Amino acid sequence: MKQPKPKLCKQCGKEFKPFNSLQVVCNAICALKFNSEKEVKKRVKEMKVTSQKLSDLESVARKVFQQWIRKRDENKPCISCGTLKTLQWDAGHFHSAEQFSGLIFDEMNVNGQCVYCNRNLYGNLLEYRKGMIKKYGELAVEGLEELANESRTFKYTRDMYQQIITSYKQKLKE
Repeated sequence: MKQPKPKLCKQCGKEFKPFNSLQVVCNAICALKFNSEKEVKKRVKEMKVTSQKLSDLESVARKVFQQWIRKRDENKPCISCGTLKTLQWDAGHFHSAEQFSGLIFDEMNVNGQCVYCNRNLYGNLLEYRKGMIKKYGELAVEGLEELANESRTFKYTRDMYQQIITSYKQKLKE
């Protein structure tokens, strides 16, 4: 019978020779720690994250990012019409998220916008562009338009979505 190859202990990280191929820890002390309730919950949480669909991660990332945009622009007027009086704010994209996937999470491309301009006027893009020039300057807006053409279709990875989620959750806390 063939003896299993040396492994790294999942708990302490030291190399050991397992008795069988299913053994993942080097000794009883590491086994107790590895199987503690806290560690098991941690592994289950990690498994849930890695088993999430990419579309679910995108949805969570977009929600967190848009919350942060609303928070960033909460006391500022609508980027398109300049109104301050509205009950609900949207995080409106200048270059639409559906057509320019590379700019979905671009902070300059997404700004606080009243629901009327974003939903009823389909973004009110002419006024939106004027508002962006006022806010960022014409060179920056032209740079964003060049970037939009370069990154029209972009595929995000699982790690990218997770990084976006954690970074914008952190920004929301601050």
